[in-house]
Amino acid sequence: MTTADCAVVILAHNGAPFTRHCLESILGATELPAELFLVDNHSEDETPALVAEMVPRLSAAGIAVTTWRNDENKGCSLARNEAWARVGSSYTVFLDNDAAVCTRDWLRRLTDGFQAHPTAGVLGPKLIYPYRPHPVQCAGVSISRLGRIAFRGRGQPRHDPRYDTYWPTWCLISACWMMRTDLRDRVGTLDEIFHPVQYEDLDLCIRTRLAGLEVAYLPTVEMYHFEGITTAAIGQQEYQRNIARNSRRFRQRYHELFKTFTDDLPADEYRWLARNELGLTPELDLSYSE
Repeated sequence: MTTADCAVVILAHNGAPFTRHCLESILGATELPAELFLVDNHSEDETPALVAEMVPRLSAAGIAVTTWRNDENKGCSLARNEAWARVGSSYTVFLDNDAAVCTRDWLRRLTDGFQAHPTAGVLGPKLIYPYRPHPVQCAGVSISRLGRIAFRGRGQPRHDPRYDTYWPTWCLISACWMMRTDLRDRVGTLDEIFHPVQYEDLDLCIRTRLAGLEVAYLPTVEMYHFEGITTAAIGQQEYQRNIARNSRRFRQRYHELFKTFTDDLPADEYRWLARNELGLTPELDLSYSE
């Protein structure tokens, strides 16, 4: 088993069964991260017991594991920033606890992506649903001239050729991405104004682009993502209010930039497809692809 020069940062606020899928998938991959930061963001379920069970296994595999439990749910930006500040590896992966490894050599492919694209600051994989037939969830993010957000390929077939090429973009979502660790010094960390979650990742990507580095979608890496589990504890009404609030902040910050964009998607593709429109089956499949 080889070790990649990267750290994986995982926040867990409840969702223990999904966190287990995530950690087991990391252990079963062909490369292990040098470091793993597993932060219990004040869970109220079985997460503390799961962490106590999994840390010895992760450590025995050769991963330098750092874990702690927050006294409150600090939200995504602050909790991730606290972990990112302690990373010593060259690359940092943000990984939601409801995501899981699909491409077994995911870390090698992502780090190779940085070698092939020396100006890259952030690379994101193809996110697919863990239910057959595994449609695309997000193949990079498009932004309209009005600042509307679209997940490219959402609901489309997993192997749709439109989403099988390297694609430089302005934004990715941080359900899973790899970035140069030194972005924290060159660009800054996640802006905690976007508390507790939503748009902090898009904002960091734009700042990365404005600093002269590339943000790009790398389709040779696939990752499963259940979607919505990480944020479910906020409550649906508060979550919707939070999205609206942070969306306004995001658009106000970059509205002049967005005016320079050329819309690369038809207007109807900016409509958010609900899960019941995606053709998902109940058949869960978290098997690795080679």
